[in-house]
Amino acid sequence: MTFRLFDTHCHLTWHTEEDPIGDRISRAKDAGIRRLLTVGVDLESSLQCAKLAKEHSEVSASVGIHPNDLGDGSDLQSKFADLSTLAKNQDFCAIGETGLDFFREWCPPPIQKSGFEFHLRLGRELELPVIIHCRDAGQAVLEVLRGTNSTVNGVMHCYSESPELVQAFLDLGLHISFAGNLTYPKSSPLREAASLVPSDRLLIETDAPFLSPQPKRGKRNEPAYIVHTLSCLAEVRGETVEALAKTTYKNSEALFGQNKQSN
Repeated sequence: MTFRLFDTHCHLTWHTEEDPIGDRISRAKDAGIRRLLTVGVDLESSLQCAKLAKEHSEVSASVGIHPNDLGDGSDLQSKFADLSTLAKNQDFCAIGETGLDFFREWCPPPIQKSGFEFHLRLGRELELPVIIHCRDAGQAVLEVLRGTNSTVNGVMHCYSESPELVQAFLDLGLHISFAGNLTYPKSSPLREAASLVPSDRLLIETDAPFLSPQPKRGKRNEPAYIVHTLSCLAEVRGETVEALAKTTYKNSEALFGQNKQSN
């Protein structure tokens, strides 16, 4: 049995030579996925995402510069200007992914913070939700978000922080999304976090090609595998898969718009 699903975070522009995008979309549709949000990590990939969204009715696109891709800061203002122009001249449904990543040392934290703040301002200006990446940076992300002095329209993508921080992100107005790492044997704290999110703030994603769910570990992740995360999330929350599929699809459309509904 298949369900009506929405993969709210994947990277369809990756590995296109080894696995054509059309094939992945076809497999996703066979698995019940009716919408996919392909996420930009820099200006080039964001433009590619916009192109895909024009070519495939199931696909929506986001525009952003990942915190690890902001560089050394020498051309930061130029990147911001180009990002703003691109966001205003293409059909995107979200800003990001943006945020903070202190797991790797590819970009200094002050530059990451500047990039994060710019994306938040751009999201407010264009009235688009913001996709937030957070890795080993929960408190720092909260500090930036609280500095906006307003609620934030967006999602904590691929939630990986502690259960104790869930309420703080909810209080800011954010949705919380879970990916394949929810299914890993050592992810008990993450499953606890998933049990705390109110039904109307809950999303699911793959973050493909990363974080293949446990039954597909060792394989490159793809949108079709979202059914494994859905099943795990339903078990964690004591809900039926059918009910959770409906809930997460409704929430995803409410956040990212309903202009690309599929039959």
